[in-house]
Amino acid sequence: MFTNSGPRQQVVLPGLERRPPGPDAATVLAVYLLLLLAIPSNRSVAALGGAGAPAALFALVALLWWCWYHVQRPTPSLARDSQPIRMALLVFVAAALASYAAGAARALPPAEVNALNLGLLRVAACAGILLLATDGIPNRERLIKLLRWLCLLGGMFAALGLLQFFTGQSFVEKLSIPGLAVSDFGALQDRGGFNRSIATARNPLEYAFVLAMVLPLALTLALYDTGSRLLLRWFPVGTITVAALLSVSRSAIIGVLVAVVILLPSWSPAVRRRAGLAAVALVGVVWVMVPGMVGTIKGLFGGQDPSLKSRTDSYDVVSSFVEMNPLLGRGFGTFLPDYRILDNQYLVTLIDMGILGLIALCAVPAVGFVVVIRARRHYAEPLLANLGPALAASLAAGAVLTGFFDALSFPQAAGMLFFVAGLCGAYWRMKDSQGTERYA
Repeated sequence: MFTNSGPRQQVVLPGLERRPPGPDAATVLAVYLLLLLAIPSNRSVAALGGAGAPAALFALVALLWWCWYHVQRPTPSLARDSQPIRMALLVFVAAALASYAAGAARALPPAEVNALNLGLLRVAACAGILLLATDGIPNRERLIKLLRWLCLLGGMFAALGLLQFFTGQSFVEKLSIPGLAVSDFGALQDRGGFNRSIATARNPLEYAFVLAMVLPLALTLALYDTGSRLLLRWFPVGTITVAALLSVSRSAIIGVLVAVVILLPSWSPAVRRRAGLAAVALVGVVWVMVPGMVGTIKGLFGGQDPSLKSRTDSYDVVSSFVEMNPLLGRGFGTFLPDYRILDNQYLVTLIDMGILGLIALCAVPAVGFVVVIRARRHYAEPLLANLGPALAASLAAGAVLTGFFDALSFPQAAGMLFFVAGLCGAYWRMKDSQGTERYA
């Protein structure tokens, strides 16, 4: 239940009910988030490579649970249930399957055959977590508690990044987890004389992706979730904001700016003023406490940058591949990093899944963005009403940063994008009812 600070008096929000005993889909999703953000992203089951991340394997189990739940129901509701997010996901899965068939019809080298099969597993994992979040979260109270857990994990994720920034130590690089092998990346990098934090991510881009997607949700809970303790509400906001500013990453700055721009219209003038003053104060503190950081950040957005040149030089390569397989692509996952690193998931998708696949991928965050903006007017309580813009901002930040690196090849990035899209589906489903459906 939501409670106010002071005397521990329960205050039940409209549309909430007591939770039935035992674990539910929200509990499963909480475990998924723990696996996603606590276990280093470059750890996986060696035999499965990129598809062997513990969180991805857990998401496959979630997909099987979702399928079994609906298969054994005496009165199926999927056909009559209007759920735009689920429809967008099914279009994406259909495009991935069509791309898989197109790739399997060609003569592929062994490396591409393996990548094609693992790519299908990655799609299934993303689908599993989105569907479970969309259809399984039982009610509004459980949605809020799951978001609190996500923000707490995000705050701890950012705190680890800050510790790495100031000490120059990874703390997770040599962590040994039985049954899991260490893949590429995972070591701290340097830019402009500063450590580039990664927390448990594979590289700074995935780290920035997670920060940018969690921040708007953390901000909204900090402002409106009066049932949570003050320190727990603002700890994620503080650590994530500082971590993003000290990440020495264009992606983190751009992602945060995108999220804030989406949130601004939903804030009152007083909140906007306080946010502006806090931003100025934060920049001032960083200017004094971390000499050279502000100048380094300014330098990221000017001058000649090899990473930007590499991205723009890839357009001709992409064009030549797309001309060979324009509609369905060459097969999801078959454009290997050994061929060329494009640092743009949309371009990779255009090659792997063709024009239809690119449209299908873009449809998932686009539909999620639209439905939460439309659904927010159905909620009267301030916290729930403001969750709409927060989810939209989170999804927008993720969608923009997906164009900055091969996001679907990184477990934390892909998991966060489809998880938040699933939360958008849950928010839409609960707009006219208590959302009492429960997976058990």
